[in-house]
Amino acid sequence: MQTCAYCGTEVANRHCDFCEMELSERYILQDGERLSNSINFYPDKQGIFKNTPELLELETIELLCLLRHARDYRAEVYKLRLLSHQAEAQGGDMDQIKTQSYSDYEEATRKVWVLENIIKDRIGYYPQKVTDNFLSMYLDRIQQSGKKRMIIKKKAKTYRKGVNVRVSQH
Repeated sequence: MQTCAYCGTEVANRHCDFCEMELSERYILQDGERLSNSINFYPDKQGIFKNTPELLELETIELLCLLRHARDYRAEVYKLRLLSHQAEAQGGDMDQIKTQSYSDYEEATRKVWVLENIIKDRIGYYPQKVTDNFLSMYLDRIQQSGKKRMIIKKKAKTYRKGVNVRVSQH
């Protein structure tokens, strides 16, 4: 039976009566299954250079990995900026390198902000640190949330005769 990925209701002609909306193929599943996330757990570091519309297409776990890469990249660019300032302080003509290093740092910082804001929009916050432990726990939560099907049993439970059910009031 085809069901809605959001509520588990049986779907007819791509329309979910409970959600009151038309569903694309991705959101029509079988027998109360939950939506699965296609996870590319370790995206390529070059993914940080994707434009914002491309980043919006990625899964949140991928964005979290990219945020980690982007923060590392920004730290490297910042170190290069410091080196150019040190070279200039020692009498070198570093105007072009200084200008480029500032431009690279600004671009890296803005990329971090883009990733943080997409993540914040999706989960309500962005993590201060994206560690291996954080990513592992996040991935475990994704996998656990996909296991329980959305099925309501139609038959009510029957109770044995002679068993008293007490309701305690506090």
